[in-house]
Amino acid sequence: MPDIQAEELMGAYCDTTRRIVVVSAYPARLQPLLAELTTRCYDVLVFRHGQEALLSSLQIDLLIADRSVAGHDPLGGMNELKTPALYLVEPAALLDARAIPVPTADRSEAWPGDVGALLARIEDLAGKSAPAAGPDEAAFKDIRMDLRRVTVQRDGRRVELTKTEFDILRALLMAGGGVLSRQDLMEKLWGEGYFGGSNSIDVHIKSLRKKLGDDPKNPRYIVTVRGVGYRTAD
Repeated sequence: MPDIQAEELMGAYCDTTRRIVVVSAYPARLQPLLAELTTRCYDVLVFRHGQEALLSSLQIDLLIADRSVAGHDPLGGMNELKTPALYLVEPAALLDARAIPVPTADRSEAWPGDVGALLARIEDLAGKSAPAAGPDEAAFKDIRMDLRRVTVQRDGRRVELTKTEFDILRALLMAGGGVLSRQDLMEKLWGEGYFGGSNSIDVHIKSLRKKLGDDPKNPRYIVTVRGVGYRTAD
């Protein structure tokens, strides 16, 4: 059994991580956010000033630019980087889209603000930049599957799945967003000669969602296509 008290003190061990670069003239103001990011298996690099050449050379899953202090734009004068980005702005700025100095206001969040809500937004944006999976891997958002070792990680933490749940998840990821009927899934799992009830797939899907922390009413990973089957979420 793991030492729960020790894990709480040190944080969880992370087999895989994502890299977030934070550019802020006043990084001390972001300490609550930075502390949470490090406990959630992110490698966090902090710069006080943006340098286009340096940032362009780094492999980044998400760039966070702090524009929450009036008069301070750490990326001022830089060209738009080819990486997912989130901009922190003054809370009042979100009430006036014209006051937000970014090309797309929907990539802005208020700071100071709700750390939990901001983390959810960060996880969503960082997940969209998932690196290409290797020949023995499958990846989707913050889920990574090791096909050779038959293991699954979500947000850097291992998820214990049964072999059937693993095979269903792999089939859905390999479908690339296409819908798989219950019959499709049964044939992929148990062969064309299987004639069991299709509700067995629903039971395994329900268990898989629970282990992934996926809400069927607001799915992040698996979507039910009524009358047809299942697919991965957008």
